[in-house]
Amino acid sequence: MLWSIVIPVKGSIGKSRLDAGDARAALAVAFARDAIAAARAAASVDRVIVVTNDEAVCCGLTGVEVVADPGTGLAAAIRAGLAALPGDRPSAVMLGDLPALTPAALDAALELAGREHRAYVPDAIATGTTLLTARRADALRPRFGPGSARLHRLAGHVELPVDPESGLRTDVDELADLHIAIDLGVGEHTHAVLQGAAIAA
Repeated sequence: MLWSIVIPVKGSIGKSRLDAGDARAALAVAFARDAIAAARAAASVDRVIVVTNDEAVCCGLTGVEVVADPGTGLAAAIRAGLAALPGDRPSAVMLGDLPALTPAALDAALELAGREHRAYVPDAIATGTTLLTARRADALRPRFGPGSARLHRLAGHVELPVDPESGLRTDVDELADLHIAIDLGVGEHTHAVLQGAAIAA
């Protein structure tokens, strides 16, 4: 089963809670670039659609389709990305703040997702959502935001049994999250920014 993935990305204006000084904006972009690169390299993914207005997010990345972000919030960005997909194909929405994501972790989750009509992967503390899937794009019921894991369950998405320490569950909002991601192993874009930042230690 081949999947299409929509990744909404604010870019350099995102990650306002990340106390990383002058590196914050560059890290926000790097997180997304690593997540996008992992999705593009996953064997089970054949389309990656990035919804953003920040040109730096996809600069130099091949095999990525870019959709303009309407600029009216996450829900609108997701709708814009899903509108680029046919309604009858396996599709997912993935957040872009996953610097420790690997293609293998994403492939493993999508293999599990293929067994469910609708599914989701929670974040490490199981309150948010990092990946939302459905065997048909028109069956997705996005409820991203505070408490989204519970809202997705209520909307009929089944929680996938993904290891809490997986890079797919390690979303980075705060500095403590970043250190967890570093311990797991971040992608090349995040690593490059950290090399020149004091927070690397």
